[in-house]
Amino acid sequence: MDPAMTAEPAPGVEARPRRDRRLAIALAWGPVAVAAAVLFASGRAGGVGRAIVAANPAPLLILFCAGLILPVVHATRWRSLLRAVTAEVPLPAAVEMTITASLVNYALPGYTGSPAKGLLVRQLHQVGFGRSTPTLVAEQLLDALMLAAAAVLALALTGRSAIASLAPLGSAREAWVGTAVVVVVLVAAVGSVTMLRKRSRFLGNVVESARLLAADRAQRGTVLALTVVYWLLGLLTVCSATRAVGIPLGATALLWLASAPVLLGMLSPLPGGLGLREAAMAAVGGMLGLPVSGIVAAAVIQRGLLILALPVALAGTRLLRRSRGR
Repeated sequence: MDPAMTAEPAPGVEARPRRDRRLAIALAWGPVAVAAAVLFASGRAGGVGRAIVAANPAPLLILFCAGLILPVVHATRWRSLLRAVTAEVPLPAAVEMTITASLVNYALPGYTGSPAKGLLVRQLHQVGFGRSTPTLVAEQLLDALMLAAAAVLALALTGRSAIASLAPLGSAREAWVGTAVVVVVLVAAVGSVTMLRKRSRFLGNVVESARLLAADRAQRGTVLALTVVYWLLGLLTVCSATRAVGIPLGATALLWLASAPVLLGMLSPLPGGLGLREAAMAAVGGMLGLPVSGIVAAAVIQRGLLILALPVALAGTRLLRRSRGR
């Protein structure tokens, strides 16, 4: 027998992949575990559970319906962006790819949603990464700018004197929540530092597609309108979730809760920003003087129903395509 076939692997060859996997798992799910531990340590877990069980079903139905519409609006906007770079994709197919990418984003750590969508559109509709990448980047920028504008508006509506009188995170429980936010943000920042090498041909395709995207005026109004609709639906989900647990929000509080936490979630390499967005909503709610247990319950309900709506919307889209023979 060949000695090479019986030789044991060199020390460290198997250990390194294991360490890498453990590090990836720690970066992905560690902050979620920290947030859960902080929730239990703060003594609010019971209140959160009671608020979820006692939630009003009517706002929950509205939230779920909004969750069904969100990926359709998202896909319609992406289809308009693809048209700007001379790529035509049927709307049902765009919806399916958008939902599938969202599910991948929840299943895997890192910013996997957009790359997954780029991979799907390349394999299924022969749209290269060079053309699709600017559209995917444009989606992220549009959403981030909309959320930033909402946060600035919330800041303006709050006013300097009102900001100074915001309920501080002074009690032990709110301090725990604030600590969780800081820890999760720091881990997210460390995990999001990545370096990718690009080929010159790929970069050339990206630059050319970005130029076409910026020069296209036919789709500009549609894309901006759909971005506003997408943001309004996000507001509706936050409003419905908080009303379900008996916390009606004013316009300023709604803007704060629907903008700042989502912006932080976009910076996180955690699957779907899990843990970070909920912790941020709790911290913002505490500073606004809202019941933290109720806000955490609303955040969990919002996340759960939006995730549940994804496979339902995907199944409905596929049934629609089959009924039309597409």
